[in-house]
Amino acid sequence: MARGQLERNSGKTSESEQGLKLLLVDEDANDLDYYSEVLRYLGYEVQPVDSYDRAAAMLRHEQFDLVIVDQGSSNFEGRSVLSRAIEVDSQAPVLVLTRTVNPDCCLEALDAGAREYVQKPLTAAEVRELVGDYLKPAVTISRAGRGYPVAAGVLRGNADGASGDAWRKAS
Repeated sequence: MARGQLERNSGKTSESEQGLKLLLVDEDANDLDYYSEVLRYLGYEVQPVDSYDRAAAMLRHEQFDLVIVDQGSSNFEGRSVLSRAIEVDSQAPVLVLTRTVNPDCCLEALDAGAREYVQKPLTAAEVRELVGDYLKPAVTISRAGRGYPVAAGVLRGNADGASGDAWRKAS
C-alpha cells in the first residue's frame, strides 16, 4: 500500500500512543501485510503472526495491549487465540475480524470475551477508529502547573468494558 494513500485515509496517532503493543493474527498473507502496515503507520508496535497455534503460544510469554485475530473459516480457528488471550489477561481487549460473517461464530466470540466482531475489509480510517476505541493514552491531570499520572500505560475501553456496538459492519 502506498504511504500517500495511508496519509490521505487516516490520521496518525499521537506520540503518547506509540509503543502500544498489538498482536495481529491472520493466516491470509495479504490481510496480515495490509493491517500490519496500517497499524505501524498509525504508530503501534505490531507483532504479525500467520499461525493461530503460534500466536496462542506467544501469549504465554508476551503481553499485548490489544489482540486482533481473524476468525478463520466457519470453524473459527481464531478461537484458540481468543481463549488464550482472555485466559492470560482478561482486561486486554480482543477483536475478531472476519471476511464472512457467521452468526454462530459471532456469538461464540462475544460470549468468550471478544470486545468486537468486525467484518473485513477495513479502511485505514476504520482501523484507526476501531483500535482507538480500545487503546487510549495514559491520562494525566494538572495541579499547580505539574502533571501527576493518574493511570500508567493505557486505559482500555470505557468503564463498563464495552465500547460501541459489539458487531460493526465495515464498508
